[in-house]
Amino acid sequence: MKRFFTIISATVLLSASVSAQFRPPRSIIPNDQMPHAENYLPDYYRPGDPQFLGDSVQYELGKAIRDTERGELAKADASTSLSYYLKRFGEVMGVPEMNSKDFPAVSEYVNVTFNQARNSIQSTKNHFKRERPYSHFQQHSSLPNSELQNDLTSYPSGHAVRAWAIALALISVDPEHQDEILKVGYEMGQSRVIVGFHYQSDIDAARMCASAAFARLCTEPAWQELFTAAKAEFQAYKNR
Repeated sequence: MKRFFTIISATVLLSASVSAQFRPPRSIIPNDQMPHAENYLPDYYRPGDPQFLGDSVQYELGKAIRDTERGELAKADASTSLSYYLKRFGEVMGVPEMNSKDFPAVSEYVNVTFNQARNSIQSTKNHFKRERPYSHFQQHSSLPNSELQNDLTSYPSGHAVRAWAIALALISVDPEHQDEILKVGYEMGQSRVIVGFHYQSDIDAARMCASAAFARLCTEPAWQELFTAAKAEFQAYKNR
């Protein structure tokens, strides 16, 4: 049954990827006060480094499953729309039709967390300037229309930062499904390796960045208010 819903998700959620994008960022912490990952992350692996072999192996493993159902879901995971994320995580939270209209507080909570975490790594991407896998290997990704020439923003992965930060935020709202939520967050990060847009080490670094950003957000009263409202809204839904 779980496999059946995964297949359905890959089809339905792919159509959501063209829906409305996240609203303009609402920042509750100035970006210069967020953790700067270039100050604590190690440098990325380069061809010739022993660790780069691991990145290369993971790239080939991902490429091998692009034409499978998992590969289709990986393409859908390229979406950055609010509706996509709410559906993707809502399915494992027992709310397969979660949307911003019915869950405005959860949506705002997710939106702020999403944007703050992603924005916090822009300086890191600009600092490291890592080449994308599809450029290095001279092979098209699963998303050729999204490829850019001379794109040096591979490390760390913005999509994986988004997914892991949202997973951490939502298990705070729905701890009953914490493992399922974390699995979705993990899988969404791995999707970027499968489609060929990131190396595995980009994803691993992104999860550290997301965790750091989430911890920083937790210290802010304004963010705590968003969390309290989101948790109350979700609890009211469960108790209805």
